[in-house]
Amino acid sequence: MGWAADTERNRLALAILVGFFIARLVFAFALGLGVDESYTLAISRRLSLSYFDHPPLHQWIAHFAALAIGENVATRLPFIAMFFATGWIYYRLTCELFGPQAALVGLFALNVSPFFFASAGSWIVPDGPLLFALAMTALAAARLFFTKSPDDPSAWRLWLIVGVGLGLAGLSKYSAALSAGGLAAFVLLAPAQRHWLKHPAPYVAAIVAFVMIAPVIFWNARHGLASFEFQGARGVPGEEPRPAQFFTMALGEIAFLSPWIFAPLVAALAIAFRHRRDERRMFLICLSLPPIVIFTVTPLWGARGLPHWAMPGWFFTFALMGAWITESGISNVTLRRWALFSSTFLAAIVGVVALQASTGQPLGMLTSGHGVADPTLEAVDWRDLNRAALFGKAPSFIVSTKWSDAGKIALALGPKIPVFVLSNDPRGWAFLDESEKFIGRDGLILSRAAELESTLGAANPYFAALGQPQFYTLGLPGRAAIQLALIPANGLTRRFPSPYPNATGW
Repeated sequence: MGWAADTERNRLALAILVGFFIARLVFAFALGLGVDESYTLAISRRLSLSYFDHPPLHQWIAHFAALAIGENVATRLPFIAMFFATGWIYYRLTCELFGPQAALVGLFALNVSPFFFASAGSWIVPDGPLLFALAMTALAAARLFFTKSPDDPSAWRLWLIVGVGLGLAGLSKYSAALSAGGLAAFVLLAPAQRHWLKHPAPYVAAIVAFVMIAPVIFWNARHGLASFEFQGARGVPGEEPRPAQFFTMALGEIAFLSPWIFAPLVAALAIAFRHRRDERRMFLICLSLPPIVIFTVTPLWGARGLPHWAMPGWFFTFALMGAWITESGISNVTLRRWALFSSTFLAAIVGVVALQASTGQPLGMLTSGHGVADPTLEAVDWRDLNRAALFGKAPSFIVSTKWSDAGKIALALGPKIPVFVLSNDPRGWAFLDESEKFIGRDGLILSRAAELESTLGAANPYFAALGQPQFYTLGLPGRAAIQLALIPANGLTRRFPSPYPNATGW
């Protein structure tokens, strides 16, 4: 009877995963590539040991996916498939810690949360590979801590999986170090787990993880620690506290999770902390709190944070939420109503975003004339650039004044026309810059029309002459979207500068 019930719950878990998989596919093909996705695809055209903004795993995936599928929204497919696998691993993890009913609740809540549905679950960003790696690590670690003894022959295999999982996490985002630290903290804090400190397998796992992230270390050593310094600078203390940044960060996390999911997550985390003598709960607390606390609090003194930084911590609270709801005896009727409400709201958000991105409405009616930027403009495809008169003859190269615009331009024009970024913040473009090869040749400068004057001032010292600007509008049905200035640039005189040391090579 128990086996039959578990089989039924496994089928229900797969049904949840398949349903959300299909919903993500529809969403992926209804929304154009965002700024970060376009930038990632453009930068990943050249394989490298690592990259400026993040470790290389999602860029490696994007590189090979683009070769197989093309540089378009279909490149999201590997990331959608990866989150399907992440969901199943997460379900198994929660099953083994708290049972299948808790696992079903946690799995559904995870998938219906806006951030985990869209960004982590669909888009070409590092969060998807990171969560896959962390889920794999947590499942192997949970089996070690709660079902295996040091003498069990499978302990070595599980510790190696932990090492590989942490290595993949480290190849995804630098914040994986917090999860590794949380895992180590659990071994130290849980009395029943300290025996692992005398076992050689955890140390071998650490070596495996370190070897896997060696490309990131080597790349940074070769490029003056540029990536480490860029990310680390965000936590440098300022002159005075910035409470507004803290509250903005907290509100962003609530929005990313949705209030009706955020509230039970916080409640479950608080109750788990009260029952921290239960090592299963302590295990998830140690994985959850470091990213949540550090990234939520850091904006008080450091740079403005981004809500998705804390999401790897919230990722592990869904299992705690499933356990709390199951143990609270909340009725299935109430759970179904909550699931229906959450699904309906998510569907409404997704529908509005897709409609806004494709038509400029309905939010255009609310923001028109109020100077409010439309965030879905990031998803506008720039491929119509080819129709501009100045592209009648392909230029030798393109110059952009923004790293974010450069990604859109590069995808619009294809890999045959090199794109350079003239800016004090070129990001990864600085490490692809080979402008010295084009000295003496003519190119084309693209900038936002509103920034034409500053663009001319910045570009003038690098060219023998600049031509008359022409304007081109990238439009959406029923409205103008983005107005660009195209400036003929004659005779490049010198290489563009880079704010990063040793910005050459792989």
